[in-house]
Amino acid sequence: MVGSSAIRSRGAQLIADGTSANPILFTSDQSSPARGDWGGIVVLGNAKTNASYNGVQGVGSVEGGVNNAEGLGLYGGTNDADNSGVLRYVRIEYAGYAYLPDNELNGLTLAGVGNSTVVDFVEVFKANDDAIECFGGAVNLKHIIFISTLDDDFDTDNGWSGKVQFGIVVRDSSVAD
Repeated sequence: MVGSSAIRSRGAQLIADGTSANPILFTSDQSSPARGDWGGIVVLGNAKTNASYNGVQGVGSVEGGVNNAEGLGLYGGTNDADNSGVLRYVRIEYAGYAYLPDNELNGLTLAGVGNSTVVDFVEVFKANDDAIECFGGAVNLKHIIFISTLDDDFDTDNGWSGKVQFGIVVRDSSVAD
């Protein structure tokens, strides 16, 4: 069982603003780290999606068993300029897990995240599912690198409409689901 995840609900911001000399590291707390040691980073925003939750169009419930009775795992809205914070000069290691089949957390999960959010110079290393998955939203991704991902390096669902500039994928031919 995964010990933790970093989850940022709608209406809040995650500010992880490192530098090239001092990047921010999100990683396992295990002495011998392995993919799937923790649930990864989940950012939930208010941008448009084509998801539907309990009959409400444009709102979704993020994968991975995150949602609760308070609706803290919901994402989506009408604001494509939503600002869910900054992920700059960030490295995410050994993250992601399968809550149920086809219901996983990734290294980085961006759900309904808008294009005023900064995702720049982000590396995802040895993710246990996808390196990154965007569920709707309009977030743009720049300078991203994914290394030795188990499943998809980059996955989208629910009408993501952002852009990717300067993306690199390094696959390990001996590892794939």
